[in-house]
This record gives sequence, C-alpha cells and structure tokens, in this order.
Amino acid sequence: MKRSERHRLKENQLSHALSEAGSRLAEQQRTYGTVAAIIVVVVLIAGGYWAWHTRKENRAQVALSGALMVVQSPVEAAKPDASGKVAQSPGTYPTVNARAEAALQKFVQVAEEYPRTNAGIAARYYAAAALAMLGRSAEAAARFQEVVDRAGPTNFYGRMAQLGAVEAQVQAKQYDQAIAKAQALANASDDSLPRDATLMELGRAYAAAGKKTEAKQTFDKVVAEFPDSAFAEEAKGALANL
Repeated sequence: MKRSERHRLKENQLSHALSEAGSRLAEQQRTYGTVAAIIVVVVLIAGGYWAWHTRKENRAQVALSGALMVVQSPVEAAKPDASGKVAQSPGTYPTVNARAEAALQKFVQVAEEYPRTNAGIAARYYAAAALAMLGRSAEAAARFQEVVDRAGPTNFYGRMAQLGAVEAQVQAKQYDQAIAKAQALANASDDSLPRDATLMELGRAYAAAGKKTEAKQTFDKVVAEFPDSAFAEEAKGALANL
C-alpha cells in the first residue's frame, strides 16, 4: 500500500472515529439534557407542593386557633342590654355544654377541610374530646380511633387518642372493648405510651366494669412499679375507693 493511500486511510479512520464520538457526545448531551430537564421539573413540582402544603397547613393552623378560642371563651348567663332586652354577650356562652357544642362544630369543620394536615389531626382529637365531654361517648371513641388511624400510634395526638378511646369506651359502658384496648396498650413492647398511664387506664376500666380484684391488682402495680409517678397517688386513692 502506498504511503499516500495509508495516509488517506488513517484520515478516513480518524474522521469516522471523530464522527462516531461526535454522535455519541450529541446523544449523551440529549440524554443529560433530558435528565436535567426532568430534574428541574421534579424540583419545581416539589417546591410547588411544599409551598402549597405550607400554605394549607398555615390556613389549617389559623382555623384551629379560632376553634380553640371558642373553648377559652367565657361562660356567663345572658344579661339585659341597654334596652332591657336579655341577650347573650358576644363571645360568651350560657353554659359549658353550649360552648363545647360550638367548639365541636369548629373542630369538625377544620378536621374535614384539612384532613391531612397536623392541625386537622389535632382538630379531630379535640372534636373527640368535646364529644366525650358532652356525653356522646360512642361518637367520641370512633373519633379517637380516626385520629389513631390517620396520625399513627407514635404521633403525639395518636398516642393521646388511644388513651382517650379507652376512656370513651368506659363512658359508653363498652367495658370489654375498653379493657381489651387498655390491656394491649399496657402490654405493648414499645415506649410510645408510658406504662404507668396505660396501667392506670386499665385499672379504671376494670373498676368501672365492677372487676374489683383485677382493678386492685392493676392499681397495686402502678404503686409498686412507679412509686414516683404522678399516677401513684391517684392509684392509691382508687384503691381506697374500691
């Protein structure tokens, strides 16, 4: 092969190699460009979702604050106004129950409008507590269970709702269900709920059900295992009343 032909062959090989490399580079650039575009879109979507979620949580917190203000409103009897007409002063309620009813409506509204927010979970818990205070125990137990289902057993309101559900079931005279739930909480292997608190709930459930022997054994455990607990004194009082 002549030298000139070998030179042209090398040039052709080099040209082909450069062309192939250029094609690969262009393909990689398109791929990387597509990936970069996807990343930008994901970031924008995530940022938009975060901003939307933050705004929604803020609105929920404002609504929850309004509901909590109702709970703190004064309770006072209606008074005569300047014309002598008896009327309820703005921002007050004639009875504790009337105030609780008004707060309940607010809490339910927040819970239903913002179900996935922290404020919505809190509102659902407070609605359950209001129902229990109003003597609507079966509804309260169901609401407390909703809190646990939505928030999880390790969430603050989820933990409190588990205890609230036991108390509501006791109020509703659903003693077997209350005892079973309290036993499960007291025997749980995790530390999501203090054992002295769960034992105290179990003792109350036993006592309400008329099971004095089981109640005594449970209250004795509270006193023996948690002598420095705030529940120890309450357990001693419960033992004295059995």
